[in-house]
Amino acid sequence: MKSTIRRSDFIGYGYLSFAILFFAVNVIIARAVHADIPPFGLSFWRWAIASAIFFPFAISSLRTQWRLMLVHWKLVLLITVLLVPLGNTLVYVGLQSTTALNAGLITVARPAIILILAYFLFRGSVTRDQWLGIGIAVTGVVLVIARGNFSVLAGLDMVRGDLWIIASTVVIAAYQAIVARGLQLFDARALLLVNMVLGTVMLAPFYAWEASVGRSMELNWVAVGTVLYVAIFPSILSVYFISLGIARVGVARAGIYNYLQPLFVAAIAIPILGEAPAWYHPVALALVVAGLVVSSRGPKNAA
Repeated sequence: MKSTIRRSDFIGYGYLSFAILFFAVNVIIARAVHADIPPFGLSFWRWAIASAIFFPFAISSLRTQWRLMLVHWKLVLLITVLLVPLGNTLVYVGLQSTTALNAGLITVARPAIILILAYFLFRGSVTRDQWLGIGIAVTGVVLVIARGNFSVLAGLDMVRGDLWIIASTVVIAAYQAIVARGLQLFDARALLLVNMVLGTVMLAPFYAWEASVGRSMELNWVAVGTVLYVAIFPSILSVYFISLGIARVGVARAGIYNYLQPLFVAAIAIPILGEAPAWYHPVALALVVAGLVVSSRGPKNAA
C-alpha cells in the first residue's frame, strides 16, 4: 500500500512539474510578443483553438456528466471565470507593461494565497512542514529574481502591469483552491472542456472591443506559432496536469509547485537573453527542491 501511495504521489509531482514548466514558457512567449499580439486576442484564440483540439478527447466524458454540471452550474461557472477570463487573461494584460522580473517575483505569493484561501474556504489544515517548505522555497526563488543581490528588490517599481499580475495571482490561487472541489464532482476532462468553451464565449466581447480600438491581431507565422503553443501546452496540458496533480497529492502539496514557475522562467531566459549562469542558480534550485521536499511531508489532504 505504501509503495502504491508513493508511486501515485510521484506521478502527481511529475504532472505538476510539467504543468508549471509549460506555464513558464507561456509567460516568456507572451512577454516576447506583447508588442505584436494584443492580450485579449491572444487569450481568445488560445482558448478557441484549445477547445477545438480538446473536444474529441473530452466529449464522451461530457456526455455522461452534463446533467450533473447543470445541477452544479454555479460551481462550473465560477471555475470558468477564475480560469479563463480572469486568471490567465490578466497575465497577458499585465505582461503588456511589466517585466518578467516583476511578474516572477509577484507569483511567489501564490502558494501562500492558496493555503490561506483553502483554509478559510474549506477549513483545511496547514501544517508546520508546509509553512517551512514555503519559506525555504521562496528564499530560492527570490534569490534568482534578485540575481544574488537582495538589494535589487528595493529597486522594483510597481506599475499598472504589476497590479494586473497581482490580481491574476490571487485569482489563479482561488482557482487552484476551488477546482479541487469541482474535481470531486466532475471528470477532469469534462470540466476542462466546459471551462474552455464557456471561457471563449466570455472573452468574445473583450476581443471585439480590443479590435475596435485598433489592436487587431494580424495573421502571420509568429501569431500562428504563439497561438498553437499557448492553446496546446498551458491551456490543455498544464490545466489538465494540474487537475490530475491536485487529485493525487492534494491542494496544499500542489500549491508549493507554483514556486517552480519563476525559477523555470529564469532558467529559460538565460539562453534566450544570452545571460551566463551565475552562482546563485544552483543554490536557488537546491533551495526550491528542498522546499518542495519539506512541504510534501505534510498530510495529503491538508487544506
